[in-house]
Amino acid sequence: MTRAAATVGRIDWSVIGLVVLLGAVSVFNLHSTSIATGTTVYLRHLYWLLIGLVVMGAVAAINYRNLQRVAPFFYGVVVLLLALVLAVGKEVNGSRRWLDLGFVGFQPSELAKLAIILNLANWFQRVPRPAGYALRDLVPVALLLGVPMFLVLQEPDLGHTLMLMFIGISMLAYERFEKRALMTVLLLGLVSAVPLWKFVLRDYQKDRVLTLLDGKADVHGAGWHARQARVAVGSGGLIGKGHGDGTQVAGGFLPENHTDFVFAHLSEELGLLGAGLVLAIYLLLIVAALRSAAQARDKFGGHVAVGVGALIFWHVVMNIGMVLNLLPVTGVTLPLLSYGGTSVLTVMAAMGLLLNISLRRTVF
Repeated sequence: MTRAAATVGRIDWSVIGLVVLLGAVSVFNLHSTSIATGTTVYLRHLYWLLIGLVVMGAVAAINYRNLQRVAPFFYGVVVLLLALVLAVGKEVNGSRRWLDLGFVGFQPSELAKLAIILNLANWFQRVPRPAGYALRDLVPVALLLGVPMFLVLQEPDLGHTLMLMFIGISMLAYERFEKRALMTVLLLGLVSAVPLWKFVLRDYQKDRVLTLLDGKADVHGAGWHARQARVAVGSGGLIGKGHGDGTQVAGGFLPENHTDFVFAHLSEELGLLGAGLVLAIYLLLIVAALRSAAQARDKFGGHVAVGVGALIFWHVVMNIGMVLNLLPVTGVTLPLLSYGGTSVLTVMAAMGLLLNISLRRTVF
C-alpha cells in the first residue's frame, strides 16, 4: 500500500460526510428563511461554509503536535482579543461581543472554545497523574478556564461563559481525580450559586431564568422568544408544514430565526422527522469524536477529541433546551445550522481537529 493510500484510509470520512450533510440541511433551511424575510442569508451562510471547508482541511493537514506547541501562544492571542472587545468592541443591545473589522464582524468568544480545548489538552499531556489529580492540580486548570470565562462574562455573554465552563468540565471528566478534590469542587460550586445569582448575573439574565420557571411570566417580554419558539416547534407536527410554508418567521413572530432559534424554524417546516434527522447527525458527530478520543495516540489527542465532542454536545443541549423552554435563553447557536461566520469557522476548525487526530492515530 502506498503512503498516499494509507493516508486516505486513515481519514475519518464519516466526519466529512456528516459535516457536508449538516451544511446542506442548514442552507436548505436558511433558504426558507430568506424567502420569508426577503434576504440572502442562505447565500452568505453557504459562503462561510465553503470557507469553513478550507479551514477544516488546513487544520487537518497540520500535525497536531505542532498545534500543541503553538497552543499557549494561541491562548494568549485569544485572551488579548477578548480584552480588546471590552475596550473597543461593537456594542449591540447593551453587549460588547464583536470586533468590527469593517468588512465583517468577528466574535473572539468563539475562538476561546478552541483555545480552552487545545490548552487544557496540552496541560494534561504535560502534567500526567496516573494515580489521579489532587486539588492543588486544579489551580492551573482553574486559571486556564477562569481568565477567558471572566472576560466573556464581562461582555456580558452568559451563554458562552457557560459553554467554556462545560467544555472544561467535560475534559476534566476524561481524567481521574482524587475523591477529596471532587468533593471540594462540588461544594464550592454549590456555595457559589447564591453570590453568583445575587452579584454576577444581570437583571435581564435573572428575568430569563424566572421566565423559565414560570412559563406564563412576562410572555410579551423576556418570555416572548421561548413562547414563539414552542409554537413553531409544536405546529410542525410529524412532517412539518413544508419548505417555505412556515408562518412564525413569515409573520415576524419568531425573533433570531436564522441564528439562536433556527431549530424552531426547521422544526416548523420539516417537523419531527426533519428535527430528528438533525439530532441524529449531531449524535453521530459526537460518537465520532469519542471514537477519535479512544483511538488517539496520546493524551493530547484524546483530550482534544473529547473537547470537540463536548463543544458539539453542549451547544446542541443549550440551544435546543432554550428553544423548547427547558433552559434559559442564552444566545448559544446551533453548530453549523445557525448563521454566523465566526461560529461556522470555529466549528469547522474543530472538525478539522477530529480529522487531524484520526489521520495520525497510527503514525506521526
